[in-house]
Amino acid sequence: MKTTFHIIAGIILILLGLNMSSCEKKTNTNFSIEGKIDNLSVDKIALIKEITSDSLVLDTISINEKGEFSYNGTVDEAIMMALYIGKETAPVSMLVEPGYNVRIKGDAVQADLIEVKGGQVNDDINEFNVRNASLLQSRHRILSKNENLDPAELRNINLQLGRSVREYVDQNPTKIASVILMNNYSINNISVEALGEDIEKLKGVAANFYMTTDLKAYYDKVKVSAVGAVAPEIELKNIRSKNVKLTDLRGKPVLLIFDLKDSPTNTVYFNKLKDTQEALKDSVQFVSIVIDDNPKSPDPHTVETAKSLKWTVLLDGKKWNSKEVKKYNVTSAPYMILISKEGLIQERGVELDSLKVKFAKKEK
Repeated sequence: MKTTFHIIAGIILILLGLNMSSCEKKTNTNFSIEGKIDNLSVDKIALIKEITSDSLVLDTISINEKGEFSYNGTVDEAIMMALYIGKETAPVSMLVEPGYNVRIKGDAVQADLIEVKGGQVNDDINEFNVRNASLLQSRHRILSKNENLDPAELRNINLQLGRSVREYVDQNPTKIASVILMNNYSINNISVEALGEDIEKLKGVAANFYMTTDLKAYYDKVKVSAVGAVAPEIELKNIRSKNVKLTDLRGKPVLLIFDLKDSPTNTVYFNKLKDTQEALKDSVQFVSIVIDDNPKSPDPHTVETAKSLKWTVLLDGKKWNSKEVKKYNVTSAPYMILISKEGLIQERGVELDSLKVKFAKKEK
C-alpha cells in the first residue's frame, strides 16, 4: 500500500545524500529529543519541523554506531515534528513544545511500533498505541508483505483503528492527542459523516489546536467526494490513446479502481480482482485508473496486462498530483470507489468480497 509520505521521504533522502547541513543553529534550547533506533540503514536522519505548501524546514541528525542520537532545539509553541529514518519506512511523529524532553526507542524495521514518550501529548498517544498494540502489530505484519499485501485485510485493521480513535475522542474531547490520532487513523478509515461528528466533539485546547483547522479544511474538501455526492467527472486516455469519460459509462454501476502499474505483481490481490470482475461482469463495470503510468508513453507491461483484462484501463501518470486522485481524495493504492448507475458515489474503500455479496443479493 503506497502513500504520499514516500514522496517526501525520497526528497529528504536526496538532500541527506548531498550532505545537506543542518538548518540554522540555535544556542538557546527549550526542548530535546534523544533516542535509540535499532537496525537503521543510514548514519543520519532528517527531522522535519514544518511542512507548508511552499517550504520544508529540516535538520539532519547524526546517528552513532549503536543507533543512538540526540537533538536540542527551540520552539515558540506546540508543533508536530517527524523523523524520517528511511525511504520505505513510515516517519516517526511527535509533538514538541517548550519544556518537552522526548525519548524515542524502537526498531527501524518496525517503525510503526516505535515508542515515543515525553510530554503529556506524546505520553497520551503512546498510551493509545499500547492499548491498541495488537492492531498496530497486525497492520505492520500486513504492510511488511509488500507484493503479497491483502488490501482488504489492511482496510479491516485500519477500520478497527479508526473505531478505537472515535472512542478515544468521545472520552477525551479536550486532549490534543485526540486531534493527532484523528489525523493518523481517522482519515480515510471512517466515514466523512463520522469524521465531521468527531471534529464537532473537540473542545478547549483541542478545538483550537492548529491541526484541527487542517482537519476541518480536509473535511470540507472530502465532502465533495463523500458517499451520496455526485461522482466528479473523470476524463483520461486508455491504452489506445482514446479519451474516456466517466459520464460515458452511465447505465450500470461503475467500480473505480485507483491502482499502480506494479499491482499485477501482487498475484493474490490481482487474481482476486480478476475473479470478482468475471463474477460481476453483468452487474458492474470495472474501470482501473493506473495513476503512475504516462498515457503518452505507457509501460509495455501495463499495455500487455490491460489488453488481457476484460475491463477498461485508463492511464494517469501524475500519481498523487493527479486531478482525478485529488477529486476523489485518494491517498493510497489500490483504492476502490463504487458509483451507482445514476452517477452517485455509493461506497468508498470497497472490498471485493463485500462487493460480490452486495450484487449477489440484488440478483436474487
